[in-house]
This record gives sequence, C-alpha cells and structure tokens, in this order.
Amino acid sequence: MKKVLALALCLMMVGTLASGCGKETTENKGNADNIGITEAPTQEGEVTPDVTEGAKKVEIDTSKTIKIGVLVSDATTPEALAFRSYYTDYIQKQYNVEFVYSDELKDAAGEKSAIDTLVTNNCKAIISFSSFDRPAQIEQCAGAKVYYAVATGTLTQEQYDKYKDNEYYVGAIGPSLEDEYQTGYDMAKRYIDLGNTNYAIFGGAIPYFTDMHIYRAAGMLTAMVEAGGADANYLGATTKEAIVQQIYADSGIQTGNIGSLSIVAYVGGYDMNDAWFAQCAQMAQTKDLQVILAVGNGSDFFGAAIKGADVKIASVDAYASSYGDAMNAGMLDYLAGKFSASIGPVFAAVYSTVNGYPIRTDEGYALALSQGYWIAASSDEFQKYYAVDSSKESPAYTKSALDILVGSDYKTFSDFVSKYSFDEVVQLSK
Repeated sequence: MKKVLALALCLMMVGTLASGCGKETTENKGNADNIGITEAPTQEGEVTPDVTEGAKKVEIDTSKTIKIGVLVSDATTPEALAFRSYYTDYIQKQYNVEFVYSDELKDAAGEKSAIDTLVTNNCKAIISFSSFDRPAQIEQCAGAKVYYAVATGTLTQEQYDKYKDNEYYVGAIGPSLEDEYQTGYDMAKRYIDLGNTNYAIFGGAIPYFTDMHIYRAAGMLTAMVEAGGADANYLGATTKEAIVQQIYADSGIQTGNIGSLSIVAYVGGYDMNDAWFAQCAQMAQTKDLQVILAVGNGSDFFGAAIKGADVKIASVDAYASSYGDAMNAGMLDYLAGKFSASIGPVFAAVYSTVNGYPIRTDEGYALALSQGYWIAASSDEFQKYYAVDSSKESPAYTKSALDILVGSDYKTFSDFVSKYSFDEVVQLSK
C-alpha cells in the first residue's frame, strides 16, 4: 500500500510539473514558435480587451540601441518636417532607437546609393518615404539582410504579391491606392457640387510615375467625367481604370473640356527651378480659373499667386502650422491631411521586427494596412486637428499607444491602425 501511495504521489507531481511547463511554453517570450501569441487561450465567456485598453503581448528586450535608416525624397516641405520631427523629437526620445536620415533623393539611383550608405552605417532597418523604385529598394535591403518598410504609402497589388512573403519586407502602412483615388474624387466633387466649372490640376510626382499621385488625379478626373454630362470623357476614358491607364501613358494630365467642365491648366513635377516656378505662377493666374486641385502641397506653390483673386486651392498634404496660416490667409481652402504621428505604427512594426518579433498576417505575409486622411474644409476644422497633432510632448500617437503595438499580434496591430479617424485617435488618449 505504501508503494502504491508513493507511486500515485509521484504521478501527481509529474502531472503538476507538466501543467506548469505547458503554461510556460505558451507565455515563453523567447520562443520563436510563439511569435504573435498575446496570451493563453481565454476561457469561455471571456472578452478580449479592446486595443485602446492595452492588449497583452510579448515583452521584448530593448536594451540595445537600434539604428533605423530613413529614405526621403522630400526634406523641406511642412509635411516632411512634421514627420521628421515626430521621429527625431519624440520617438527617438521614447525608445532606444537612432534615426539616420538620407539626403533628399531625386531618383532611383539616389535611393540605391542612400541604402548602401545606411547599411554601411549599421542600420538594421530602413523606413522609406521615397518611391522612385520601391521594388528595387526591397530587393536591395533583402540582399543586405536589412528590414524594409514603406511609410505613408503602399505597394501595388502586383508588387505586394511578389514581396509579401519576403522575410525582410515588413510591409506598408498608409493610404491604399483606393483611398488615394477616393480622396481625389471627394476633393473634386466638393467643388463641382459648389458649382465650379474651371479647374487647374497640380500633378506633383505624376511625371515620376508615383502611384499615389496618379490615383489622386484619377479620382479628380473621374468626378469630373461623372458630373460633366452624358457624353463627358477624359481623352475618351470614362472609367476609373481607363483614366488611370491614360495618366500612366501620358505621365501627366491633358488640358481641355470634360463635358461641361474644363481643365484650363496643368503643372506637374517638382523641378523647383525658375522656369518651373514661373509655370506655377502662370497656372495660378489663368483666366477664368476657379479652383486648383493639388495632389500635393498646393498652397506652397500657388498660394501667393492667387492672393486677392477668387481662386480656391485644395491640397493633399499634412497638418503643419504653415497650412493653418495659409487657410487663415485665404490661400488654402481644403486639406486632406495626414497627421504626423500616423507614421508611428510603421515604426512599431519595424522596431518589433528588428527585436525578433515580426508582426505578420495570419498567413505569415507582410503588413498591408490602409490609414487615410483627416479632412479640413475650414480653418476651425484645421485648428481642431492641428491642436492634437502638433504637440511634441503628447502627439496623436504617444508612446503608451505605440507600446500596444510593439510585440503585439496581427489582429491587435491591424485593429489599432484601422481606427485612424480623428475621433478614434483622440479616444486613445482618454
């Protein structure tokens, strides 16, 4: 009997130890098999907490300083400066990270050279705001075994399908091309509904085949075709797909009538020389012009030229103080703007990945998450948004918000990013 009792006791102890080991495996923060596991399975009836309340996740070792390279094709506009300030003045002070910025890039060759320099400088990852040749950037970074992500942008579906299972491609977070198209469409429709008929378009980086600018312009043109009358078309194109293809073929926008509406002037590119600025001034002063639709920072290039004239400027850009000043001065009428802290989640994804915890889809693919714009159609709306977005001490996405994402699972991450409206972002701080 004593032997039987002793054996039973031993079996009970083994069972207890096995149970404890099973729990440790589920919560083991260093086990690669458990990347993405946020907690032990919930009991029936338990509710997973909302991401704004803070999700349970793996804790990563952040004791080592990580260098992250940043590629920029724009280093001087208010949008570029706002993004840079969020990384260098806020994120860099909150996390053990050092951002190393490229010079302002002008072409794909410059991107390649900049990546070489950042890799030599021991950067473990690169976040790109430059889009001359993203596939080449991904392949170069993968070849150097450096992680790569796209900020405030996206890949085409074809590009994503090609690189989604590349372990060094972290992903892209920004407006999808569908969002870009809709943003341009909504902008143009606003002014069409107000009765305006004569438009100029600033095409930004369309001549460089930048997808986001092409899709914004396509949205504008589609809205005009729909409102221009039964026979309205853009160079024969009447659908979104056909208009997109036409813009790619021309690498620009053609002036002329679209039914009852007219494109009376167009400027593209960012040559930034005397001849180019003269073109901008001439466009802004075109006879009978009513509205300038800009795929990028319109008030910077056309605001002074329309001062005193009855011409409205609508732009896609970001929330920066100079745009608030432009609205107050009547040089900017409408802004579809990115908030500067919107680049926080892509940093969190890169930071997690470099620290050994990549955030991937359930299929193991790279991130492809859309995050759209805040729309200000008045100075009061602009100031409301800017007050939340401009604080260097407490930006729209604070460290406590981003800490939800670092080391999280895909569902937590994607749910967080999807809640990008002004009211939803404000709710995070409550």
